[in-house]
Amino acid sequence: MPKSGEPKQHVPVFVGSTYEDLKEYREAVREALHRLETIVHGMEYFGSKPQAPKEECLKAVNSSKAYIGIFAMRYGSIDPESQKSMTHIEYDEAQKLRLPTLIYVIDEEHQPVLPKFVDTGENAKKLSELKEEIKKKYQVSFFTSPDDLAKRVTQDLPSVLEGIGVVLEQEPQTLVQADSNEILKRFWARPAKYAGREITVRCKVTGEVVPVGEQDCLALRLPLGDTIERKIEQLDPGRRVLSIIANGQIADWLEELPKESEVTVRIKLLSGTRSYVEWNEGEPEWTTRLVRGFQVTGLISEEVRATE
Repeated sequence: MPKSGEPKQHVPVFVGSTYEDLKEYREAVREALHRLETIVHGMEYFGSKPQAPKEECLKAVNSSKAYIGIFAMRYGSIDPESQKSMTHIEYDEAQKLRLPTLIYVIDEEHQPVLPKFVDTGENAKKLSELKEEIKKKYQVSFFTSPDDLAKRVTQDLPSVLEGIGVVLEQEPQTLVQADSNEILKRFWARPAKYAGREITVRCKVTGEVVPVGEQDCLALRLPLGDTIERKIEQLDPGRRVLSIIANGQIADWLEELPKESEVTVRIKLLSGTRSYVEWNEGEPEWTTRLVRGFQVTGLISEEVRATE
């Protein structure tokens, strides 16, 4: 933690998005990053502004330490040389530089978009292909309102900065989380509000590997066929029994973890809804059910590989 009076670290973060359709969202993210300047200084470069030369955007990406990509329903203005949009070019440059990356995609099911901000034809096809590429490479976070996006960035960015060696101050209230058990208790009561928070859980693995079902994967926006779950018992105060879920490389680790192993993991709280039909006296009645998820996003320590 920096000592009092020492200059804060300069950590430029590049924010890539289309412009006209995401003005309010960009402003919300700008405000979130400004609040984080109580921790680090020089947080944002915003790309894809109208008439911004490609060279300037690429220079800004090259000057950044991390990349945030925000994708909605527009592909963006096309560069005549590459036939890619500026937003796409900025993303490609960030990947070439291997910048730590956070990806946010608009939730098409829960956030209306004006027709004038929805691409069609060739640009829609290119955007769809880009989104599919991104979803295969990253754990995508879906956002609704500008406030929702800002909250997700505020919650996600500190761990990314810590991952590149940035020492964060602990003073700002925006980043101070309550005790993990308290957050978990609040999430159980108000999952929509606390979804996206990350908590640390020390636990013992008690269950076998089972697949997460189709409807729950859809509700939580997780890849079907690559998402697994295992039951755990918290070793912290609270002693709750939960089912933790994972996909990709983290699922590979969870799959091979011996039963009775004791580990400390970072868990992201997820929330969604699923609808199903029930028949009442021959008439269909649609019911909506809340789905909570506890997604492992990282291993902090593996204290005991297998208890005898």
